[in-house]
Amino acid sequence: MSSVLKKYKAAAVNAEPGWFDLEESVQRTIHWINEAGTNGCKFIAFPELWIPGYPYWMWKVNYQESLPLLKKYRENSLPSDSKEMRRIREAARANKIFVSLGYSEVDLASLYTTQVLISPTGEVLNHRRKIRATHVERLVFGDGTGDTTESVVQTEIGRVGHLNCWENMNPFLKSYAASLGEQVHVAAWPLYPGKETLKYPDPYTNVAEANCDLVTPAYAIETGTFTLAPWQTITAEGIKLNTPPGKELEDPNIYNGHGRIFGPDGQNLVPHPAQDFQGLLYVDIDLDEIHLTKSLADFGGHYMRPELVRLLVDKERKDLVVQVDHEDGGVKHTSTLDRVGLSKPLHAAHPAERE
Repeated sequence: MSSVLKKYKAAAVNAEPGWFDLEESVQRTIHWINEAGTNGCKFIAFPELWIPGYPYWMWKVNYQESLPLLKKYRENSLPSDSKEMRRIREAARANKIFVSLGYSEVDLASLYTTQVLISPTGEVLNHRRKIRATHVERLVFGDGTGDTTESVVQTEIGRVGHLNCWENMNPFLKSYAASLGEQVHVAAWPLYPGKETLKYPDPYTNVAEANCDLVTPAYAIETGTFTLAPWQTITAEGIKLNTPPGKELEDPNIYNGHGRIFGPDGQNLVPHPAQDFQGLLYVDIDLDEIHLTKSLADFGGHYMRPELVRLLVDKERKDLVVQVDHEDGGVKHTSTLDRVGLSKPLHAAHPAERE
């Protein structure tokens, strides 16, 4: 691999997704990739379930009210081996930019909360799924498997990792990422209501401020990483699309303004976005700024005692049906990355893209 680029510009998306509309979602994705590329970024991070938007309605409605929304959500989720995904990969290649993308992945008949890391050549470097859907999310999404667990990849812009939502609070996943020497992290968040909506006995951990201003900087501090926190926003029109007929419409502002970027010492690096802000949060990353925080507390190295405390990780996929391998014995294994088609190369780039 070529030498690592230590200084570069990165962006975190703080914008509204294309609710329940796969084509609109793809267009918005490519729009922000193009904007980041035009502005000289080497990396752009999207929120959790950016395509086709986080199904926040599942926290608000009963079973019968959820069915039309669930059907439309599934219909507009993103298959990994699709022309839509190839267009996104081609946009990354055209802009020569790394992309961390969160999406609702439809795989056979199930949905997964998925992230991919796409390289500036359009190659998928990492395909991971949220290991466990949170609370009512389990009515919509399945769980990740062993071979979709790893979050950190060595790249030309450092060791880059990403996790979804409360995975960023999970001490075991943080330990795993730290053990892989993570340097730049994407704490991808969905749509979250603000603290003004909190009603007992709902815990404070379930509002935006707890996650953008406590969980996310804690991740940065504990792992010594630059931590980008892309967040979804919503408009009045988005509220209408996510609300069943006859239900009271909420004020969209309670969900907005939560995008953040933190340095490896936990300091906030960008102004908090306004509630009506739709766009990119930019940061200048310098990997050398990580050295001193890691020198004080590297929980994946000299500041741990593996002979006393260790984490066991099983990266093997467990299939419902396995086939006998008659040539080599045992059973055949196909990686999820290969099975869903993300290891397929893109067609050759247009000459204009290679310039």
